[in-house]
Amino acid sequence: MLVVGAILSSLYSAQRSERYASDRSAALDEMRNAMARFTKDLRQADGLEEGATSSNLEADTYVNGVAARVEYTAAGGVLTRAVNGGSAEILINRITEDTVFTFEPDATSAEVVKITLVVAPVSSPDTTIELYSEVRMRNRGTT
Repeated sequence: MLVVGAILSSLYSAQRSERYASDRSAALDEMRNAMARFTKDLRQADGLEEGATSSNLEADTYVNGVAARVEYTAAGGVLTRAVNGGSAEILINRITEDTVFTFEPDATSAEVVKITLVVAPVSSPDTTIELYSEVRMRNRGTT
């Protein structure tokens, strides 16, 4: 019985480790995809709309080669993206902080937008995964 108990304990531990690794990998993929979308939208934008905050920003950019207004919102543990006032698409669930965006020098004349995503994996809510990126506004002030 001791041997069977030890084997079952080892199997359970291995299963938990695999589930955690799989969930962590899925969360990182989700975060990388969000960062790629965010980067593409902002690099093409001519600036941020007035009123950008650490949890919400809007920019006039291009989506599939067509001019569009894109809005990113972090609220209630979810990061969303909406195009032209349409329904919001969920980019990431389980963000632990709604304070996602920072701006240099400031939100009204941002040349650089920084995004920090902190996500709690489902299988291991005691831990977090953090991903950070900076986007330089290439087209800022050009029309």
